[in-house]
Amino acid sequence: MDGTRFLPDESGSTERPDLIQVLGSITFVNTGLFMALYSLMFLSMLVLRQMPVDEFVASISDSAALYLPKENLGEMESIARLLHAHGVLLMAIYLARTVLRFIGALGMWRGRRSGFHLYAAAQFVGLFAPHIVLPWSMLGVFGPLLTVAVTAMYGSQLKRMQ
Repeated sequence: MDGTRFLPDESGSTERPDLIQVLGSITFVNTGLFMALYSLMFLSMLVLRQMPVDEFVASISDSAALYLPKENLGEMESIARLLHAHGVLLMAIYLARTVLRFIGALGMWRGRRSGFHLYAAAQFVGLFAPHIVLPWSMLGVFGPLLTVAVTAMYGSQLKRMQ
């Protein structure tokens, strides 16, 4: 691929490292799917915020009642109110994070250190930025651990990037 340059490894090869090949492929699929999803959700939130909040909450609650225990419906109502009020901003944050991750991964795919720095910044800022809107109780554990692990795996290849 033109524009792809990696520093030589121990054997002198300047080919793309296998780890970047695998992680990059997974990242491109992931970011492609989520860019489409967050774009659709952004547009949906623009439309849905035109609904009266009580009507929106009722439609979400009615649907959730089919799948959730009654004791969780109150929490679902508060999430629905939050989405009605801030769903557009939330989807914009998720979309921006995903686009920046894609650009960073593309940079790493081409052997650029700057791609790693952009990717890592998007990952770590993207962990916390949604909590401008979301309560901190929704942070979870698996997402941050996966973020750190994947970023560390990419970072292990920095010695090969220019």
